[in-house]
Amino acid sequence: MRDHKAFTLVEVVVILVVLSVLAAVAIPMAFRIFQVAAEDATREEMANLKNAMIGNPQKLQSSFRSDFGFLGDIGCMPAVLDRLLTAGGFLPYAFDPAKQAGAGWKGPYITGTPGEVFTTDQWGNNYTYTVPGGPCPLTADLTSNGPDIASTSDDITISLGASETTATVRGTVKDTAGVGLEGVPVEIYAPVNGVLTTTTATTDANGQYVFSSVPFGPRGVKARPRFVYSPGSVTVGPPGNRTVSFKMVNYSESTETIDRVKIDYTGGATWDQFSINGTRVDPATVNSTGQDINLTDTAISASPVARPAYRVFVDAPDAQLPDVTITGQGTSVAIDIRFSVSMTGIPITVTINPSGPFPISIVKFTP
Repeated sequence: MRDHKAFTLVEVVVILVVLSVLAAVAIPMAFRIFQVAAEDATREEMANLKNAMIGNPQKLQSSFRSDFGFLGDIGCMPAVLDRLLTAGGFLPYAFDPAKQAGAGWKGPYITGTPGEVFTTDQWGNNYTYTVPGGPCPLTADLTSNGPDIASTSDDITISLGASETTATVRGTVKDTAGVGLEGVPVEIYAPVNGVLTTTTATTDANGQYVFSSVPFGPRGVKARPRFVYSPGSVTVGPPGNRTVSFKMVNYSESTETIDRVKIDYTGGATWDQFSINGTRVDPATVNSTGQDINLTDTAISASPVARPAYRVFVDAPDAQLPDVTITGQGTSVAIDIRFSVSMTGIPITVTINPSGPFPISIVKFTP
């Protein structure tokens, strides 16, 4: 007969004790591993949601950032996370070549497995997504409450602040001599709630313009100069070097009418003649510095060529755009002003149509 040995009671008790110890160690360890894996997966999904909302700054094309997500196309943060997957009431994306910018829904913006629920974390709880009030929010917070479901220290939050979504856009408009042009309207084209919108700023005395709260993304910019001084064209002539002459160019896409003028300078000189292309248009009066004087309405033909918009990529909180130099085709006119004394060496500022919403031109030179 074969001798069959069985476990003794002591051996069975020892085995059970060992198994209990192993279970006591393994189960919490397995739970911790699950929690770490769930947290890592949640953070990864939240990062994907962030990229869907504002784009991935690491994606480049021809050295320019190419991915701006929902924000880049719509101009706002989504009101709800579902807009990353479905258009809702937004129109399809459309590009305007004349403005070099586009707007509209071009999703889906979120990637992943078809049918995957992206609005819940790895513990099966809904993300908390909040945006400020108003029709076009530009910041947002995305939060997972973690494994305990409550708002505690284990929460995972991604805050999308203004520094990641909007920019202050700056630039300068100059003439061909590199001098900043004052009073030039500049337009920027960017979406607001999926609709391409035009915002206008005007250059200051140094030719600089500023736009605030421009959403990140590819945008269009266009300078709209009207009546621009032709650099180097100023001369003085008879009688007695009292006539100051200079040329200006109408770069506007429409006919501009000159109907008022204000001439500023130092000293006690007066002026009594203002001519356009050899024809006097001033009243028969003697005028002093700083006066806003009515002129005979004079129409200046539009430029034969429309100025183009150019495409820029706004991807930093403070975006400095390349200088815009005003050149190309336009309608040139000659202006003569007769003063009571020689103005050689005296700085002169001529403001055309000073009382309008945008002066046609502010010209500064020293004869």
